[in-house]
Amino acid sequence: MSKLQLDNGRAVEISVYPDHCPICNVGVNPNFITAMVCSREEDIDALFVCPKNNCRRMFIASYKHSFQTSTYYLRSVLPCSPKAVSVVQEVADISPQYAEIFSQAIQAEAYGLGEVAGVGLRKSLEYLIKDYCTLQHPDKEDDIKKRPITQVIESFVTNENIKQCAKRAIWLGNDETHYVRKWVEKDINDLKLLLQITVNWIQQEVITKKLLEEMQ
Repeated sequence: MSKLQLDNGRAVEISVYPDHCPICNVGVNPNFITAMVCSREEDIDALFVCPKNNCRRMFIASYKHSFQTSTYYLRSVLPCSPKAVSVVQEVADISPQYAEIFSQAIQAEAYGLGEVAGVGLRKSLEYLIKDYCTLQHPDKEDDIKKRPITQVIESFVTNENIKQCAKRAIWLGNDETHYVRKWVEKDINDLKLLLQITVNWIQQEVITKKLLEEMQ
C-alpha cells in the first residue's frame, strides 16, 4: 500500500501507483503531480506525468474507495494509446480487410470497449475466411460472398485444422452478437485464442505451399 497526497492536504492510502505509461506503453515510475476527490467521495483522480524524455505526457489514474479497508484501489489509467497490432504478413496479404478490422477490434478492447471488440473480432474472422476461401476457389467467389459464413467453412475449407478452429471461433463470435450466450464459460479471450490459432494454421499452409513450390 502507498500514500497519496490530495490537493486539500489530506493523505489517503492507495493500493498501488501506476507502473506504466498508458500513452507510450513503457513500464515507468511516473511523477506524481496532484490528486483530488471527484464528485463522489468514493472516487479519486490522480494526475501523473511520464518521466520518459521521449514521452513526458500526462495521464490520470482513477481510484475507487473500499469502505471495508478504507483503501483506494486503482481502477483505470487514461488516456491509453494501444500498442500497434501486428498481423502476420501472409494473412494480411490474403485479407487486408481482416487486418484492418482485427486491429480496430483489439484497439477497442484496449480502450475498455469489450462488447464492441467482440463484434469486431467476429466480423474480422468472416472477412478472413471468405477471402481465404476465395483465394482457394476463385471461380466460386460470388457463391462464397453470398453464403453464410458457417456454410462457407463447411463447403470450401478443406484444411481440417483451419475448418475446426474457424468453426469454433465463429461459435464464440456469434455469442458476441447474441442476446443469450451459448458458450457461457467462454469469453473474448477464448475467441482471440481461436482466431489466433486459425490465423496460424492459414499462415503455416501459405508458407508450406510457397516453399514446396520453390524447392521442386
